[in-house]
Amino acid sequence: MLDFYILIDKRLSKLARPHLMLRMEVGKMSMPILLPQPKRIDVFDGTTRIPSHAVIFTKKYEFGKQFKLMLAETLHDNVKLDVTTYNKGNEFFQLFINPDVVPQPQGYRIYIGNNIVLVAHDESGLFYACATFRQLLRQYGRMLPRLYIDDFPDFPNRGILIDVSRDRIPKMETMKNMINTLAQLKINQIQLYIEHTFAYREHEKVWKDYSPFTSEEILEIDAYCAERYIELVPNQNTFGHLDKWLIHDEYRSLAEAPNGFDSPWGGWTPLPFSISPVDEKPVEFVGKLLDELLPHFKSSKVNIGCDETIDLGQGKSKELCERYGKGKVYFDFLMKVYNLAKRHKDTVMFWGDIIENYPQFIPQLPKDMIAMVWGYEADHPYEEKCRLYSASGNSFYVCPGTSTWNSFVGRSNNAMANISNAVTNGKRYGAIGVLTTDWGDNGHAQHLPFSWIGFGYGAHLSWNVTEMPKEQFLHALSMHVFQTDQPISECMYALGNVHEKLFYTPNGTPQFYAFLYADGAKQYKTSIDVQRVESCIEEVNGIAKQVKSLVRFDALSDVVEQVLNNVDFALLGLKTIEFILKYDDIRNIPDNEWAEFEKQLDDVINVYKEIWLRHNRPGGLEQSIHTLSRIKRIRHGENE
Repeated sequence: MLDFYILIDKRLSKLARPHLMLRMEVGKMSMPILLPQPKRIDVFDGTTRIPSHAVIFTKKYEFGKQFKLMLAETLHDNVKLDVTTYNKGNEFFQLFINPDVVPQPQGYRIYIGNNIVLVAHDESGLFYACATFRQLLRQYGRMLPRLYIDDFPDFPNRGILIDVSRDRIPKMETMKNMINTLAQLKINQIQLYIEHTFAYREHEKVWKDYSPFTSEEILEIDAYCAERYIELVPNQNTFGHLDKWLIHDEYRSLAEAPNGFDSPWGGWTPLPFSISPVDEKPVEFVGKLLDELLPHFKSSKVNIGCDETIDLGQGKSKELCERYGKGKVYFDFLMKVYNLAKRHKDTVMFWGDIIENYPQFIPQLPKDMIAMVWGYEADHPYEEKCRLYSASGNSFYVCPGTSTWNSFVGRSNNAMANISNAVTNGKRYGAIGVLTTDWGDNGHAQHLPFSWIGFGYGAHLSWNVTEMPKEQFLHALSMHVFQTDQPISECMYALGNVHEKLFYTPNGTPQFYAFLYADGAKQYKTSIDVQRVESCIEEVNGIAKQVKSLVRFDALSDVVEQVLNNVDFALLGLKTIEFILKYDDIRNIPDNEWAEFEKQLDDVINVYKEIWLRHNRPGGLEQSIHTLSRIKRIRHGENE
């Protein structure tokens, strides 16, 4: 029998609650901590040591070459490795592809006994077997437990969406590092959400301030993904969310409401947002964009967006919507874009939020179209939405989120609950994929480390729809994403839950909204008191102290700096709430207190710039800082 015990991790003893780590002892070896967690792991008595000279058998030399490189990179040890395509049967490492033995596509098995055997259904399965074996090496080094792993995915499509249109556009090096890590987590699809950040040849005016992706860069990313069994799916919004285009005079005539509209997100918006569905010029415009963009992607799919068309019926289409209904007008334009996209790709994806309001049109969708069912709160009605598409026989993905945007330090509990809700209902009702989204609303203030909680949990559940204990997941995330045995993931998770002491705000945290909209936060006075805010500040400072102690580890120094910069923003947000509670209006803050606050903000923004430029392109930084400096303009009475 296997003995279980709970080990209190003393490294986190200074936090409010002790961290509990579940371990399974087998002889002298602990149960592997893997991400995603495999379907089946059997661990046996005894160990197997990788010898100082080992032979790798594989029928395809390229596989053996890559496996050899992986071993050398991970072990950091003087092990001599030879690759052969001759199978005598006594080679220490043996790599096979055999769909008769492993019947599930992308599936694999690992046997560690007297020798080590990796067998897979297909090439991608062998890649995933190597990814799991790398995690074993990272945990145990050359002395491995004897074990058997049988593993395969619950969803054939496991994706991540990266918002590259809300100011922050990663450098190529950053992109490749993300792709490498996501591939090791068995993610096999990436979508870069584009509104205006591809360098369309004839539209420089739209993208010139944003350091966009060029044609050559997309081709390079596409090839880099393919080498790691990731499909790079093009994603260009084609209906709503086109304000970055429509604000320019050359494109304003395409807008549904060129002079503004009444926004459901709060009051009158003086700028255009969606293109108009009433004439052919917008259709021609979208067609030309897709004609130029889509040939750069090997993928057979394209996501045409078409979400949040919030101004539809408030401008040029008003009469048409009154006559036929918004649902009919929306559906007809969606079909026009679908036909444009089908000139290049076999499969068209679209966001399902609008058509879900008009469910009578869902059965009319082409059966080769994929609906992307999204929602980002823990209690989003995923069961209802999944059942809606399942009942009509339409293919769909579930698309939860990382809950990082509008937050500074994330909403950790919400992220995990939202992802679990989406994936479990997706599995129940036949979703064919999961796309975990990471948005950048209002300046994309969150640095990348916070997104890995959602990326990692989405990767686990989309591979294996079995809840992983939170403590085990966070430990695995630290080990295999941040490559440390230090509790960096646990600290970030704790930071992402402090806001729950305040009150619930959808799609973000109170400290973020107070900081950004300090002129509209008076409702805080009826919801919380100063003591509760001070308690949050104390808790954030306590966790920050734990994070600062990790800077001594070279591998974590960059991550720690990013986390602490977001912590400083969160503390400024909490201080803003405190100001509102004390002085009612930030314009009433005594000058000496404001001067100190403004200096702190300037210092935090200076560090923010340095971090941004280290990992991201310069385009978009000015726009992000403008958003994050809004509180200063409010204080000084400047017009927006």
